[in-house]
Amino acid sequence: MKQKKLSSMSYEELKKKHTAIKTLTWMLAIVLLGSLVFFIFISMQSKFTPLVIIPIALSTILPINFINLKKFKTEMELRKSKPDNKI
Repeated sequence: MKQKKLSSMSYEELKKKHTAIKTLTWMLAIVLLGSLVFFIFISMQSKFTPLVIIPIALSTILPINFINLKKFKTEMELRKSKPDNKI
């Protein structure tokens, strides 16, 4: 599936994608935090488990998603500020 550029999307599509990415990013952050706490708890109950590394490694996805969210937000603000834009 070919991805559209931000500039070729309509404002409504842009807003929907921004909302979806924002929701999924925060859900991912909550799941990663929960799994990190759970694996640390398991490690304290028994010996160290290498599963602690998984949420740490997967957390590198979060900054990329937050950068993309910022791009979406700036594009939406740019389109709102244009007087000829019909929202």
